Formats: sequence, C-alpha cells, structure tokens
Amino acid sequence: MGTERKPWKTSPGDPSRPGVTGKGNRYNFAVDTRTGESLELLFYRDGREEQRILLDETYRTGRRYAVMVEKPGLHQYEYRYRQGEITFTDPAARLVTGEPCFGEKAEGEVMTSAKVLRGYEVMPLAESIPYENMVIYKVHPRGYTMQKTSGVRAKGTFQGLAEKIPYWKELGITSLELMPSYDFEEYPSKTGEKDRYGYDKTIRYQEEKLNYWGYTKGNYFAPKASYCKSNQPEKELKSFFSALHDAGIEYLMDFYFPAETDPQTVLEVLRFWRMEYRVDGFVLMGDGVWMELLARDAVLADVKLIGCGYDMGGIARKLGGKKRLAACHSGFQSVMRRFLRGDEDQVNGFLYYTRENPQDHGEVHYLANHDGFTLADMTSYDTRHNMENGEENRDGSAYNYSWNCGVEGPTRKTSILELRRRQMRNAMLLLFLSQGTPLLYGGDELENSQMGNNNAYCQDNEIGWIDWKKGRSYSQFTGFVKDLIRFRKDHPILHMPQELRPTDYKSLGWPEISYHSERAWFADTESSSRQIGILYCGGYAKEMTGKEDVFIYVIYNMHWNEHKFALPDIPEGMRWYLAIDSSKKNSVCPKGKELLLEEKKSIYVKPRTILVLLGDARESGAKA
Repeated sequence: MGTERKPWKTSPGDPSRPGVTGKGNRYNFAVDTRTGESLELLFYRDGREEQRILLDETYRTGRRYAVMVEKPGLHQYEYRYRQGEITFTDPAARLVTGEPCFGEKAEGEVMTSAKVLRGYEVMPLAESIPYENMVIYKVHPRGYTMQKTSGVRAKGTFQGLAEKIPYWKELGITSLELMPSYDFEEYPSKTGEKDRYGYDKTIRYQEEKLNYWGYTKGNYFAPKASYCKSNQPEKELKSFFSALHDAGIEYLMDFYFPAETDPQTVLEVLRFWRMEYRVDGFVLMGDGVWMELLARDAVLADVKLIGCGYDMGGIARKLGGKKRLAACHSGFQSVMRRFLRGDEDQVNGFLYYTRENPQDHGEVHYLANHDGFTLADMTSYDTRHNMENGEENRDGSAYNYSWNCGVEGPTRKTSILELRRRQMRNAMLLLFLSQGTPLLYGGDELENSQMGNNNAYCQDNEIGWIDWKKGRSYSQFTGFVKDLIRFRKDHPILHMPQELRPTDYKSLGWPEISYHSERAWFADTESSSRQIGILYCGGYAKEMTGKEDVFIYVIYNMHWNEHKFALPDIPEGMRWYLAIDSSKKNSVCPKGKELLLEEKKSIYVKPRTILVLLGDARESGAKA
C-alpha cells in the first residue's frame, strides 16, 4: 500500500523484455526472480517513498514479474524492488543513480536506485560505413580527456569526448570505439581463486584493485553515470552520439560478458543499445557470447558485430549475406611487430597479414591496443614495467615483441629518439598500408606512453591517461598519422572490399598485387630475408571520381642494412614518384607534390625504412 492517497493505475505487464520499456505515461516494469515469492515495486521522490505496488501471482510468468504502470511524470521518480527483507536495484535498469564518483570505494553497502528513460532521440548516421573504408579509433571514455592538458572543459566525461570531435575529424577517423561505457563493476567481488602461479589472490593481494578498463559484468543496460558531467546520463550520452553521427562518425561499443551470462540477456542488451542509442556496432568479448545467436537476430541485422576470439569467418560463411561481421585478434600485431623489429623468418607472415581481407567478413588490425604496450612504449621498452599494479610485475603479457632501440625507457640520446620515431612511422605504415580495417589506439598518434606498463587495467592516473602535452611537443608525428590516413583514403587499391589477387584477372597486363625484391617479380621469402616490395596495380580500383587509381609500389626494408630493390616496369609514359619516405621527419609528400625519381631500374633503400612510390603519367615534378 502506497503513501499517496490514490494508488497508481496498474495492470499485468508484458514479460517478454526485462527492465523498463515504454513512453509517455505508460511504462512496463519486468524483473526476474530466483524464487516464486512475490515482491514489491517501490517508487521514491526526493528521497521519500511515494508508492508501493505489490506484485503477486497475477503479474508472474515463469520467473519473471511484469506490471504496466500508468503515471504522468514517471521519469521524476526513482524505483527499487523488495523481496522479503532484501531490497535491490533492477538488474536491467536503464539508468542507475546513487553510485559514488568513479574510483571511490564506499565504506559500506551502496544503496543505488533506478530511473526510467526520458526518451531523448539520437540522430541517425547518414550512411553506413563498410569495413574497407573504416578507420577505427579506440578510446577510454574517462582516461582520454582526464589530463589537465587535454584541452576540454568536461574532463573524463562523454561531454568531454564530444569536445574532441573536431580533432577526430581532422585526424580522419571514421569510427570511434568506446571501451566499456555501461555501468560496470568498478571493484569486482573477490573470488578466492588462485593465480597462474598458485598463489591465493585474496591472501596475496589484500587491496582490491580498481577495474579502470571496465571489462567485467555490470548493469549492462545503463550508461556509466560516473562518465557524465551532468546528472542526466541518458541525455549526455545521446547528445554525444548525435554529435558523432552529425560529424559522419559511427560509434562502436565494447561489451564483456563472462561465461555465466545468460545468452538471452546478451541478446536483449545489444537489442536495447541498438534501438535506444542507435549504436552502429558492438565489439564483443567473453565466454558468455553466443555469436551465431546474435548474428542471426533480425533486430541486429544491420549492426556491425566484431568478435574477439570467435570464429567470425565460419559464422559469416554459414549465414551469408552482407559483410557485417568482423574478427579482431592479435595475430596481425604479433607478426607485424616481429617484422618491424627485424626478426628472421617473418616475411611470409607479413605478406599474409598485409593482404588479409576476406570477402565475407572483416578483419580488424592493430599494432597497439588497450591491452599491451602503447605504440611509443613498443619502441622504448623490451620488458614490461608493471610494478605500480602491485602484482610484483607478474601481470600482463610477457610476449610483447617490442624493441627499445638500444636503451630501456626514457633517454635524451638523439640517435635513439630518432630511431624510435622512425620505427613508430614504420609501424603506422605497416598498419595503414595493409588491407583490412585499421584500428588506431587513441593517444598513439600523440606518442603517448604508459611508462612501460603493458597492463594498466587499474591505473586511473597519469599512467592510464592520455598525455596531451607530449602530443603538442611532438605534433610532427600526429601530422604524419593524419597524412597517412588521408593517403590511404585517397587510394582505393589500399582498402579493397575483398582480398587482392596475385593474378591479372582483368587482363590489364599486371596482376592486382605482386611481390618483388632485388629482382623484379621475385619475392625473397627465405628465413634470413627482412625486406620485400609490394606492387599494387591501381587499374583494379577506382577513386570516388571514377578515375582509376595509380600504381603503388611499397618497399619494406626492416633490416639493419641497406638493400637494393628492383623497380618493376610500368606502362609507357608513366614515371615513379616518391610519396612517402619513413627515414625522413617530413615523411609524406603533399598530394600532387610527390618527388620524381630518376629513370633507372633499381633503388637503394636505407636500413629500417619504408618507401612508397607512385607510378603516374603526370607531366613533371620536383626531383627526389
């Protein structure tokens, strides 16, 4: 019985969807219970209970209770459930209130409540972006703008991210990937499990670690309120998403579902975020994901599903249809990092991943991600430095395939710093000149460092935050990344809808892709080889204007010695122009101002250098 004079109007509800659904004055409340015992739905306003609705057998279907509530202004109320002596927050709450600020651990039990959505709209994306045209940029919603040098007013929030949209547009990205932005558990419960060394985690690590990344369970339907500047999470997040769509940028959301998660819950969560927040794609992790179930769902039929650790190719081939599934794994990273540092027997793997781009599903490639070294640390540290995590430097991957270029950690030696920057330029060229979908980890274009920490899962501080001041100090590298993204977009042969073929299937006189070394049309794939040339025939691709692309010859020399490369013959009247030289600080020539090479049959390439040549029929140009 409620405290108001007149009870609210109620009726048996729809049990098909958990949480609260509806609009206007009518909202459907549905919640699961582990027992058949009846429960109560409690409503609060300004901290006072104002209505209590008893949910008995009349409202139960199986283990789910559902009630339709008719009440004007219901969004002004908070609600909770009570069963027996236990009061709890709706596990499928759309909004959660009452939680402490991010990272603050409450002394006792936190009394949270739930609220209904106001129903704000999200502007739709004007046009879907196919995998071959995507450039993904991945950020931590809080850490990306927390530094005082970030240049935003609303630091560490969705509103602060919105302030960075002009920067992303200038950088050239098409897709923003957000690390967990749902209401995840910041301090997961201790399990008493033993770590891989046989130690009891509860005994060995007395202090609970903050889960800064968010890859754990939580209130999956609710946005992370502590990532908001305002006290209106729904409005702030939807405003941010609308601004992204207005700028032509799609957004992907990371979700982690542990093994115990009900597959139906996963499906409901994704459906909700797609319908309510117009999410363009989901990046899914954890053993609780039944990927084929999601891929078959009609509501998710126009959504990108990116799986980490699943057989996305097998599912895509089974289901057919348009290319909307994609795989994301560390295979590309491992091979490319080893090729970059000059390991032997890597050329064959390099050629495989450079061309990897199946027709039925996407392949997301990255050199650095949230889990592991940043791009700058990959060229500055040989081993992990995770002492600040409090786990005796035993956590994080021991296999980083990194190279410190001669000195471990920070240095003032000019020769070491220049070699590191050259290696970073080479790394970005390996990424953006490969087929598939490139993923750039936010801050890598700023030379951001985590001080050698390759597992900053608990570091809500300068280690885990992006250092924008350093980015301004080394803006030349940021400009290089921007120019490289533009170069990729300008040349469709570098991002085709399907895997390139080493055959002349259009009878153009040149295969779509071919491999070269000191001898033209011969690939040196011996274990001792650390260099290769790749020729792309632009006639197999057309620019947006309908004009055929040019010949592109990319020469990779990851050896510590200079090497000679043959220049393959191209059609009469065409000349070779130097477009990119990673050995130089100003590596990328402006479009149309590439440097004309002398007419010759071969070219010498410096150690640890990548050259990009264009075969074009333009009249003249400055000489290299």
